[in-house]
Amino acid sequence: MEGKMPIRLKFAEVTRSTSTTARQRSPRDVIVGALSEQIALAQATMRGETFTVERRVYKKGEKGKVMRAVTPRPWWFETDGKFFGELRFGNGPVDLSGKGLTSFECGASLSDVIAIFEKLRDAVGAGEFDAQIAQAREKATRKAAA
Repeated sequence: MEGKMPIRLKFAEVTRSTSTTARQRSPRDVIVGALSEQIALAQATMRGETFTVERRVYKKGEKGKVMRAVTPRPWWFETDGKFFGELRFGNGPVDLSGKGLTSFECGASLSDVIAIFEKLRDAVGAGEFDAQIAQAREKATRKAAA
């Protein structure tokens, strides 16, 4: 092997994209999808039915993640005969007001909650709350990193 030149490689600062980064949805799409789930949950609650969605979760004794039906936590609550809602990203509420107020009044019935969530879904889809969602995403990322 003496006398052979070593192989010459030309290196570059390029990284291969992984399938996980290619599949990530934007925070706006995540919230629009979650609002659609919340609307369906409220409609099922009005009818007296249970609503479940399929989630990938870790299960003891299983290798990797498995699909499981779970009931989403409602983003609305009732206080003093009125319904209030909040937009959530990760486990935390999104401050839509910019003043630290995360809850908003929806009305006296679940149908009012549905109407407000539909309007909110359209507004989020149009990009009206991108700055507030970006702040909530950064806050959720900091909590995860800490």
